[in-house]
Amino acid sequence: MFYNGLEWLEYPLIVGDDPGFMRGYSVYEVVRTYAKAPFGLKKHYERLKKSADFLGIEVPEYSDILRVMNEAMTIHDFSEYRFRLYITPGTSKKKTFYCYVEEIKENHDLTDSGVVINIARERKPVSPVIPYYVKSPLNGYGEYLRRKYDYYYDTLLINEFGCVTECTMSNIFLVSQGVLITPSLKSGILPGITRENILMLASKLSIEVEERNVEIWELLSAEEVFISHTSRGIVPVRRIIPDFTFSVPGVMTETFISNWADLVLKDPSNWEGF
Repeated sequence: MFYNGLEWLEYPLIVGDDPGFMRGYSVYEVVRTYAKAPFGLKKHYERLKKSADFLGIEVPEYSDILRVMNEAMTIHDFSEYRFRLYITPGTSKKKTFYCYVEEIKENHDLTDSGVVINIARERKPVSPVIPYYVKSPLNGYGEYLRRKYDYYYDTLLINEFGCVTECTMSNIFLVSQGVLITPSLKSGILPGITRENILMLASKLSIEVEERNVEIWELLSAEEVFISHTSRGIVPVRRIIPDFTFSVPGVMTETFISNWADLVLKDPSNWEGF
């Protein structure tokens, strides 16, 4: 179902000459619910504003976004909801936004069996024209790579210096000798909301964390690897193509998953403004 900036419609209806659709000049966020409540909405909203500020696009009020989400949850009785919010120059003029809503169902096979990812041949620049904290189709390599390598769950990108960055829709973590390691923001990655919560959870569990440049050999020789994104939370990786395999779920990965509900979903910072 689609919100066109004014009302909910069964099918998308947009303004044809909006630069957001003609040239990709737009910003977006993806928000999911837990127990039918938008998770980390305030954090997503702040990141949306930061992205929009970079492109000079005005965002609607937080209360308007929350109102539209509540309307969608009244119209559709889904088990859980995923919202895709888009701000374009066209919606900015009217201080509104586009929104897609769809049902999201938990997939326990991802946790139990893990996923397979690959490493893209293409390299990711460390200093792009559009910073990686800006969630915009203008950073459109992700969609291209997802289509090119669509037989894998996700695709990992290496930067021009040969260091691990992130996947096309996920942040990545590895475990080595009891230490949780993840590429730093300076590697050229999106500051993921789920990534932020995993680092917070590691602190609560007194797990040692290193945010730094990660060499590819470190990743491929790790004891455990997992990725994280809004829609699915923590997803164990069982294999990196061609033949690098990992424990699924590993001890630390399982620790994060089992503590997610108590230490993350109940954290007040994730429900601010709701």
